[in-house]
Amino acid sequence: MSQEKISRRSYLKYAGAAVAAGAVAAAGYGLSQYHKPPDQETPTTTVRPTSGARRKVRIGGTKPFTGTNALPGRSEGDANKLWAKMVNEAGGIKAGDGNAYEVELILYNDEDKPENVGRLFEKLITEDKVDFLFGPVYGPLGMATVPVVEKYRKFEVYGTATYDPTQFKGLKYIVTACTNGDRYVENMCDMIWERILPHDPDAINLAITHGDDIFRMIAGTYGLSYARQRGFNIVFYDKYSTSATDLTPMLTKARSAKPTIYLNAGGYPDALLLIKQMRELDFNVKLLWAGTGTVFSQFAVDLGKYADGCISCTQWEKGMIYKHDYGPSHDEFIEAFQREYNYLPDYHAATGFQQGLVIQRAMELCEDPLDSDAVRKAAGEMEMTTFYGKYKVDPVSGWQVGHKMGVIQWQDGEKVVVWPMEVNPKPVRYPMKKWSER
Repeated sequence: MSQEKISRRSYLKYAGAAVAAGAVAAAGYGLSQYHKPPDQETPTTTVRPTSGARRKVRIGGTKPFTGTNALPGRSEGDANKLWAKMVNEAGGIKAGDGNAYEVELILYNDEDKPENVGRLFEKLITEDKVDFLFGPVYGPLGMATVPVVEKYRKFEVYGTATYDPTQFKGLKYIVTACTNGDRYVENMCDMIWERILPHDPDAINLAITHGDDIFRMIAGTYGLSYARQRGFNIVFYDKYSTSATDLTPMLTKARSAKPTIYLNAGGYPDALLLIKQMRELDFNVKLLWAGTGTVFSQFAVDLGKYADGCISCTQWEKGMIYKHDYGPSHDEFIEAFQREYNYLPDYHAATGFQQGLVIQRAMELCEDPLDSDAVRKAAGEMEMTTFYGKYKVDPVSGWQVGHKMGVIQWQDGEKVVVWPMEVNPKPVRYPMKKWSER
């Protein structure tokens, strides 16, 4: 089992509400004072003494650094590491008990296998003695963490992983940082309805397909329900095996239905396959979402000119600038990430950094900042807006209710934000060019 273990120890002056100018220049991390703390009850657990001493918080997690989802796994893991480094360079987390906590981060490679996740999470809790946990990417990996953290009563901030809403009930130790997969299609439908449909009445005719694993099923079935509720005409709907190597039969039927826009809840491999076989069939639509994997920069590398015009939902993107009240700004995060890793952060990276900010802010609000119950309570009640957008969860379920997704479109080999309207998006290029005209 390959693994990675990170421990950061940098003893600069702590910057909680404001970072000293030198630290900002060095770390690119302009912490903003969070000015809207929720009212909190006194914790029932024993309160640790206030000493002003430097202590340690140990945070663990797994990511698929190898396997099919290695690309998002690496991205989210890199951002976890960057957050830990920047916090430590700023002097640690200034918690509610008056102590500063240095972050020790332990990340293991789960190899994209759910069976590894449970075992490694148990190791993190029982052997590594972590205080809190970062969840992995991808639905089955995320769901594999649930029984372990609930059994051991350890607080977890979920990663970029979809869960089944029907199963996410009665859980006490998990909060989510990003929008769940059941709402992935919503934002694209809203964008189409408000930006395209007024100019092209035929845009009401959609084809919706999806794979059959937990993420694709959740994104596709809930997306289908929302599209119908919104008023779209679904001219074609079907699902396929996520492991399929030939989508031609399904695409042939879809082409016969003559959709104007095609939305497919898929990952990266099936997105590439879908576009390849649409081209072979000369199946043209005016707008296409091939799957969530199309948000990666690698999509344009792999497809070249055939990427142009495609859209994708995104948890965050460069150019989605929010008025933040906590953590680094949009530009500070991007600059720090590129300086550290020499590639542009995507939404998985942004989610990974947000995972850290959630734990950081919750600890700042806790008089017992290493207690999972106290930190989970704070994380359930607090609200903040970071460079990533709004954080607000249902205090009981931990379900993310504040964060909104965006939409990007590939234009001339570059990703541009075309939704939501409050981030001043670029115009949508519509219709996309036919495959034969590129």
